[in-house]
Amino acid sequence: MTTGLRSRGRWTSMAVLLGLTVALVVLDPGPAAAQKKDVYFLTWGGTIQAMLERDGWAKKFAEDTGYNVILVPKATGPEIMATAIAQKTNPQVDVVMSDMLPFLTGVQQGIFAPLDAKTVPNVAKLVDAAHIKGQGGDVGVVTYADIFSIIYNENVFKKKGWAPPAKWTDLERPEFKGQLLLSPGSATYGLYNLVIQARAHGGSERNIEPGFQAMKRIAPGVVDWSNTFAKMSEFLQAETASVAVFTTTAAADMKKRGIPVAYAVPEPVYMSPTAAGIMQGAPNPEGARALLNWWISAKVLGYRAETYGQTPMNRDVTLSPEAAKRVPHGEALKKLVTLDYDYVNSQRATWTDRFDREVAPLR
Repeated sequence: MTTGLRSRGRWTSMAVLLGLTVALVVLDPGPAAAQKKDVYFLTWGGTIQAMLERDGWAKKFAEDTGYNVILVPKATGPEIMATAIAQKTNPQVDVVMSDMLPFLTGVQQGIFAPLDAKTVPNVAKLVDAAHIKGQGGDVGVVTYADIFSIIYNENVFKKKGWAPPAKWTDLERPEFKGQLLLSPGSATYGLYNLVIQARAHGGSERNIEPGFQAMKRIAPGVVDWSNTFAKMSEFLQAETASVAVFTTTAAADMKKRGIPVAYAVPEPVYMSPTAAGIMQGAPNPEGARALLNWWISAKVLGYRAETYGQTPMNRDVTLSPEAAKRVPHGEALKKLVTLDYDYVNSQRATWTDRFDREVAPLR
């Protein structure tokens, strides 16, 4: 049996992500016997591809379960979920993982199979808030949470003598004009930033106007509306931009690859949960259950916490003293702020359209 990460032939056969060129084996459609060993994982590339390929966890998965994980990478959560929903009547992937906002759209569309702790036993080890309900019970789980931050290039800040950012309103600092990287309104993180700015200026999801007004002031300072981690990394490494709003996970991986970044986590601290589920009618349901169970294990989530600073949802994860200082866990989870996901999803199309018309052109 071949171990390691592969990319399905009918999907992308080569990917350049995180500044890392990854050659992926192109599969023949193959016999049924081979397909039973392959589990198709629709999610991002980014740190997930780096973990599976660069850091050897695809091989670990094969050794632990006897299955091959085949990554089907997409750039954004909405792309992931659009792909999954398009396969509703003829699934080509087994496990789907995205950020919470798009995932809930998939739940509403009924594309996820019920989860049973008897066949996915690690579901029982997750904190109560990690269970995503649908018709008939759990249909998804929160695997971990990313923390929003303001990432900045330390070299640029030292050369210019700038103080590190400390507040969400610091994106309006005059010296940051022509230095900013922000996600577009069509991206989930772009909507997060819109709500964060609304709240920072006295508004909320249900009073979004202060957010739009703030983004109109910020937009002229934006170098690029970057909707991928790889693109932000390129700009920050080249010093063509020096400030970005993204997750601590992204910052940790940039530092791991030698990009001189640091990050600030202003209060309130916002988290973006990552959710995963098994496609209803998955081609390989047994392999799908094995992959999801493995992904939410203490071993995998502990690695994600230690390496990328993501908050694990498995109660059995034990953090090292160093990681415990920087990764919210235990009682600290109660201080993390989330969005009103149902309301944001209901407004998503309207806000994205307005963002594209009123904010994006101001760059």
